[in-house]
Amino acid sequence: MAGAVEELLKKRAELTGQRQTLEQQIKQIDGDVAAIDQVARLFDSSILPTTTPRKRAPAGRSPFSGENLSAIVLKTIREAKEPISTAACSAAIARDKGLSGDDPFLRTMPSRISATLLNLEKRGRVRQTGTVDGRKNLWEIAR
Repeated sequence: MAGAVEELLKKRAELTGQRQTLEQQIKQIDGDVAAIDQVARLFDSSILPTTTPRKRAPAGRSPFSGENLSAIVLKTIREAKEPISTAACSAAIARDKGLSGDDPFLRTMPSRISATLLNLEKRGRVRQTGTVDGRKNLWEIAR
């Protein structure tokens, strides 16, 4: 059973790497297209740039699709050696999920983690143990 899990994790890492490579290729192509548009406008100012509209990530693209976010957050807090901030919890989960630094999901992730933590606090599963810089809450498993 452990061998199957290791193979799945290897395959996941491989696919994540392929995805990051493709994202880099798309950025390069977008830059090349923009450069061509710019040069074409030098010859004919009536040429309009061909822009590709930014698309929102499809609903099913969330890295948590089919997973229990509360369980992921609890696991992350349990593995932390000391109380952890919402931002640190988000960063640890993003790292575990293999999210790239430009993934659009990273913008909404801290608010989702924060909402999950507040829900877990209401259920008595986690508690706030102080703050960092007087603003950021620190969280730990409620014992």
